Amino acid sequence: MRTITLKSTGVGRYDDVSPFLITDRELPLKIILPELCGEFVLVYENGGVTEKRQIPGSGELMLEVLAAGELRAEVKHYLKGGLIKVYKVEPLLLREVDGSLTAEPDITELRRTVQTLVKELGEERERTGALCNELTAERERFAERLAAAEEKIAGLLRFAKDDYENNVYLGSGEDFNEKYGFNLNEGEQEND
Repeated sequence: MRTITLKSTGVGRYDDVSPFLITDRELPLKIILPELCGEFVLVYENGGVTEKRQIPGSGELMLEVLAAGELRAEVKHYLKGGLIKVYKVEPLLLREVDGSLTAEPDITELRRTVQTLVKELGEERERTGALCNELTAERERFAERLAAAEEKIAGLLRFAKDDYENNVYLGSGEDFNEKYGFNLNEGEQEND
């Protein structure tokens, strides 16, 4: 028999959250009800079928003809025919194995899934962090190579301009700038 404790806030939880076997597709339950006047009704859905069962004072009842899938339930509290409160119950995941059903509280399964996702996210963060570090290092190496190339190109331009100015057949530095579209005043000062 599985025990469900209803809480005034939150979700009613099973006493034992470990997976368990359901024999003959029947689940005996004991629902620990709050000490309040009125009637309590268990409404549960499994395999597309919704059932309602009044909970006796002992809180014990049997859920029958269960099928693989999800078992969702809630307990409704009525007083004088009016609905007072609805208590949600932790869902059960029902899996069929060799003709028998195994059940596992859904919150436990969700926690396991969350733990797996957190682990995978941590691994992904490590991988992307390492990739970012590699990209940063590569960007720094590229910036260094670019600066070295710019320095060599500037040196070649100064050499070409000096050669142009010193060759009596070619012309002045201004002619060089105009003819080849360079303005050495943008990045450096001309020495004239």
